[in-house]
Amino acid sequence: MRSLLYLNLVLLFINSACDPIKKSQLGSYQTGIHEQPEWSSPFLKGFEKGLFRTSMEVTDKRLTGISIIKKTSDSSFHFTFANEIGMTYFDIELYRKSYRADYVFDPINNKAFLKILHRDFYVLLFSNCEQRPTRKYIPKSGNEEVFYYIGLNLCVWINPKDNSLTRLAGWSNYFDEAIINLKEYDNGFPDEIQIENPRISMVLTLSLLGH
Repeated sequence: MRSLLYLNLVLLFINSACDPIKKSQLGSYQTGIHEQPEWSSPFLKGFEKGLFRTSMEVTDKRLTGISIIKKTSDSSFHFTFANEIGMTYFDIELYRKSYRADYVFDPINNKAFLKILHRDFYVLLFSNCEQRPTRKYIPKSGNEEVFYYIGLNLCVWINPKDNSLTRLAGWSNYFDEAIINLKEYDNGFPDEIQIENPRISMVLTLSLLGH
């Protein structure tokens, strides 16, 4: 019994250490049964292909150029990122549980980094309301409602006026915490997407050029 209690405490500590969102930032916590919000990643709503002006900053490195995200099946996307003169940084197929790197620019071709990047894209591309939220928060400022999905390790910000998704925060371990902001929706798709991974000091910005 003592060993089981110790294990539960360890798991609770690990889970809370991985959580990128401090509950004190979420405002008041509402108990009870909450209506299931209907939301999903904008990449799951009839999306086929998008062209983005893109910048990626990782510690002291900065890459800029153009990227294309293309839906290749119901469970996969292709991400290509190159600079303005055509030099490729990334050419990756992204699946729910894995990825295939066809090409990665050598200075950033690191398995640990690519695994974290895959997790970031998993949160962005594949998240949806596949289960009932565990908790609901009302932030101290702003109009969004925040839903916390413990089983998915996911926090979701929803604008109740139009049911649009404005922010995602997801994680699976201490190193792959991802905070994703989706801004300025036009015809159901955000004009700007920013992925921040504070543990590795990475910021990836995607500004929509067309889709």
